[in-house]
Amino acid sequence: MNRLAKLVKELPYDDLVRIRQDIAEGNMLRLVEERIAAFENPNRVCPVCSTPLDPETSITMYFGPKGFRQRASFDGEDCLEYFVTKMRKKA
Repeated sequence: MNRLAKLVKELPYDDLVRIRQDIAEGNMLRLVEERIAAFENPNRVCPVCSTPLDPETSITMYFGPKGFRQRASFDGEDCLEYFVTKMRKKA
């Protein structure tokens, strides 16, 4: 049986009501998304200025040939513009 399903079956009524409220308000999805992001992108920083990235406000760009896509995330439009300018000069 799924570990989450087993956990839910063992929870008392009060906890189930609180979880239902968190799901309805979107808190549970946000929490899961943040936790997944922490696993997938630990300590992400802007490649231009080395500022730690905020997942809510960062700008992500995908680039490269179809078979070899790359991803870069930036803390603001100024860093994105600087990066694109440098990429154009290399090409």
